[in-house]
Amino acid sequence: MRRVLGPSPGLRRFVVARALSRAGDAVFPIGLAAAMVEQSFEASDVGVVMGASLAPVVLLMPIGGVVLDHFNARTPMVAADIARTLLQALLAFSLLAGRPPLWLILVLSLASGAAQAFFQPGVAGMLRQLAPERLREANATIRTLESVVALTAPALAGVVIAVSDAAIVIALDACTFAASAWLLAGIRLKGAAPATAPPRIWRELREGWQEFTARPWLWSVVSVFSLFGLVVFGPFDVLKAIVLIDRFGAASYAWLMSAFSLGAVLGGLLALATAPARPLRTGLLALLGFVPLPVVISLDLPVTLVAAAMVTGGAANAYWAVVWATSVQSHAPPHALSRIHAYDVIGSIGLMPAGRALTGAATAWTSAATVLFTSSVALLAGCAALLLVPAVRRLPADRPPQEQKAPAGPAAATRHARDH
Repeated sequence: MRRVLGPSPGLRRFVVARALSRAGDAVFPIGLAAAMVEQSFEASDVGVVMGASLAPVVLLMPIGGVVLDHFNARTPMVAADIARTLLQALLAFSLLAGRPPLWLILVLSLASGAAQAFFQPGVAGMLRQLAPERLREANATIRTLESVVALTAPALAGVVIAVSDAAIVIALDACTFAASAWLLAGIRLKGAAPATAPPRIWRELREGWQEFTARPWLWSVVSVFSLFGLVVFGPFDVLKAIVLIDRFGAASYAWLMSAFSLGAVLGGLLALATAPARPLRTGLLALLGFVPLPVVISLDLPVTLVAAAMVTGGAANAYWAVVWATSVQSHAPPHALSRIHAYDVIGSIGLMPAGRALTGAATAWTSAATVLFTSSVALLAGCAALLLVPAVRRLPADRPPQEQKAPAGPAAATRHARDH
């Protein structure tokens, strides 16, 4: 890892912290669902709780971006990790002690989502400060480690549930947040002076939105991926499980999802080994490798061909994720990066719950095969449309000199002076 990421101990701590958090994220839904089933909650209760944490993320993430841009990002991120440690520990304890009321589980889930809203926007800015010359390598390493974790963590959760109690998995999730907080607290950011005045929320939200909309390559990609959440990834997330389990069984479905994670590992390694001059163009061409996957799932094909498509789709998705994250971190202005990242995340996932919710109705109206075929066509059309946008197609790997200058305006100038 030192050879890839360089001599910075702070960067290595950050990468390990992200991998640990991803491990917790991977096992938590498994542990929560199993624990609630053990406590005789209804399936609808599990679904409500699973979705409860998303609402505060969407609603509060722009404000989280303001806070993380205004202050030293590390401090709010550590505080968010500590809060999630306590919340998950309390949830685990309540499930171990007996059958807690549903409202308590909902409140803890909502609070955990709120804490995430004050953590996630800071990831891009903190990585930019830690690895300004190694953003691609850092993003590729993080993506690869996250994919390895996604490949192995569910199996670990299954073992824990088999030999003990499902709530122990939630306790392990709390431990990953505690470890992440400890690792992040030990990072020293150069030139990160704490703010002396509270942020002006609405003014800084508006400023971040202006920076976001001023970059055609940025808002055009986020807009198209918002639609992808509705008609591609939302339906795909639902139907891949339904179709593949019905056709091959639950055990084979688990292996197929492992194949997707294996592909994601390969995609991360490919992103680590390549440095395209036009990253978004290359990334969108690579993402075309995901296009056949929904169609392959919809057809009555052998499991080996489905597995091959899963590997290819996982690799394509991971490669795009690395080049997109690196492009945003390289080209977005540093003083607004957390807010821009917040708008990016909200735009990218905002319509995905609607896509998942509408999948049942769309399938009843047509068929699962038709919905999956439509997803592939929409992904192909969206990638082609983005490749026609000059700002997307021509975006260079390196940030142009004019975007490296200090931001204009009195508020931004004040921050620039404070940070130097």
